[in-house]
Amino acid sequence: TRAVAKGDLDLRLPLTSHDEMGFLVHSFNDMTKRLRRAREDQQLAQQSAESERANLAIILARLSTGVVSLEPDLRVRTANRAASMILGEDVEEAVGERLGELGDKDSLLNLFSQECLARIRAGNEEWREQFTFQAASGQRVLMCACTPLPGEANEPGGYVLVFDDITVMLRAQREAAWGEVARRLAHEIKNPLTPIRLSAERMRHKLMPSLEGQQAVLLDRGTETIVQQVEAMKEMVNAFSEYARAPRFEMAPVNLNRLVAEVTELYRGQDPARRIRIRVALDPAASTLVADQGRLRQLLHNLLTNAVEALEGRPGGEILVSTRAALHDDEAVIAIDVEDNGPGFQRDLIGQAFDPYVTTKAK
Repeated sequence: TRAVAKGDLDLRLPLTSHDEMGFLVHSFNDMTKRLRRAREDQQLAQQSAESERANLAIILARLSTGVVSLEPDLRVRTANRAASMILGEDVEEAVGERLGELGDKDSLLNLFSQECLARIRAGNEEWREQFTFQAASGQRVLMCACTPLPGEANEPGGYVLVFDDITVMLRAQREAAWGEVARRLAHEIKNPLTPIRLSAERMRHKLMPSLEGQQAVLLDRGTETIVQQVEAMKEMVNAFSEYARAPRFEMAPVNLNRLVAEVTELYRGQDPARRIRIRVALDPAASTLVADQGRLRQLLHNLLTNAVEALEGRPGGEILVSTRAALHDDEAVIAIDVEDNGPGFQRDLIGQAFDPYVTTKAK
């Protein structure tokens, strides 16, 4: 028995008689045999569990979905690498910390943990929600699900949070939807334009010989206006339909500083009272680049128009347009800044600034 107590389960006693002592020896040998089998089964089960745990760890490490498990007291138990990549901080280093106290204030990790903590404390142990956060890196949209882990006596053994960053996917869906809308609208608007133009030309051709003087001039001017405006509408529709397909760039060397000077001079001319002061700061090292000059001009017009409209009704309005040579990820780039002293962007609008027709203006 002392040998068995020390773990020697291979011990077998010799059976020397068939009396009560022999029965006891037989029972002892049977007990050690059962203990040995139980230990072997336990070792196999432990090896299997460790193998499953290792496989699960590999799977979690390779997942692009963030997974964070919590203790019953809402301390972080485990976190995979994807959770750190999505939330922008090393969540694996936060093991042992309480949910709601993770990350710096207003960081994506902190905002995310606060939202999850609020739902769990409200009694929502199993839920699935979409969160929109305005973090320092911009607007981020996360799809998160929470599930309680099994415990004892009907008490949860903790929780597991599973989440994905769907920001890019939603943006792609919006752009695809806008592209489809643009394509359909362009098609429907262009259909009646040709009959309108043909009808106007037919009216002029049929009626002009029978009219004289002022009536002939009026008919000629009216039909000519219709034809011109139909062509202008066609051009607008074609430009609108370009949103539905990838832009075709016409790349060529461009003198950026000269282009900026030309565009800003137009805006000075539109405001003879000089209610808005437009200043230009051009870096000679940023003069030449290869780009699509037409789209670059359109870009500058859009930015300056927005700046002018943002300064409407504000005294002392000022716009600064500057160019400068810079480095970005060790690559030589040219930066163009259009800065005004207006009210600036609303914080909750930053993430949608590049969506079509997003504005806070009345029209």
